[in-house]
Amino acid sequence: MAKPEKGLVVRNVSRHFKGVTAVGGVSLVLSPGETLALVGPNGAGKSTLIQMITGVERVSSGHIFLNGRRIDRLPPERIARLGIGRSFQTSRVFPAMSVWDSVMLGTQARLLSNGPGKMMTGTAHEVLAILFDTAGWRRRVERQEQVAREALQLFGDRLWPSKDQPAFSLSYANRRRLEIARVLAGQPDFVLLDEPAAGMNPTETQELTSLLLALRQRRPELGILVVEHKLSLVRRVADRVIVLNQGQVLAQGDPAHALDNPDVVEAYLGRERRRPTSSDAHLG
Repeated sequence: MAKPEKGLVVRNVSRHFKGVTAVGGVSLVLSPGETLALVGPNGAGKSTLIQMITGVERVSSGHIFLNGRRIDRLPPERIARLGIGRSFQTSRVFPAMSVWDSVMLGTQARLLSNGPGKMMTGTAHEVLAILFDTAGWRRRVERQEQVAREALQLFGDRLWPSKDQPAFSLSYANRRRLEIARVLAGQPDFVLLDEPAAGMNPTETQELTSLLLALRQRRPELGILVVEHKLSLVRRVADRVIVLNQGQVLAQGDPAHALDNPDVVEAYLGRERRRPTSSDAHLG
């Protein structure tokens, strides 16, 4: 029997909404340690695909596998416990919670886990461990506090000095950073980032680009799927690019090959592509 394919595997997945095809027959493989960029004009089906991978939307047809295990019929919380973390297209933070507590929230699945996809014996086990402050529970909490600390400190002085402040006090860019920190604190095997640089200025986008490159070095086994319009970021961080248009794969390959494909240029701009400059980076 063949060994199950490692990584996140999407096979011929489609999603229909009342007769409208948002995603039509898309396939992709995200391997451990790879950064895959998913790009395309607005309405191309990128976010819908992420919604299906994470269980928020059900596939109309096709299958999704994680390390050989079919996940397309599992609920979102189960998929998250199996090792897929995601950020959202619009910033989603808990405004009244402190920055620290927001990131610690991302550690809860690991804190209550007995292994990938497994929870502790039950609620009673958790309550007793907390009430009696057992040594085992304290070790679990200390480990997750260290993970949260490292996730915040990835962003230098952008978040750590504000760790005791409420999330609503952060700037828009820092709320985006906080959401990514919370995702990373969950120690997922695969991270899906839905337009992480949306609303960021060029300096902030450059900082995010550097963070993703540093994250690849720190966690070389981490698989990253990034949906992004800012192509300067894509060209620097992606190993491969898949271009969607009208719910289907238009082109794929290394960044230079995929993004300079004439059909991709036409889909984005509707005309011949000019030579890219340092300020281009947001097509569509």
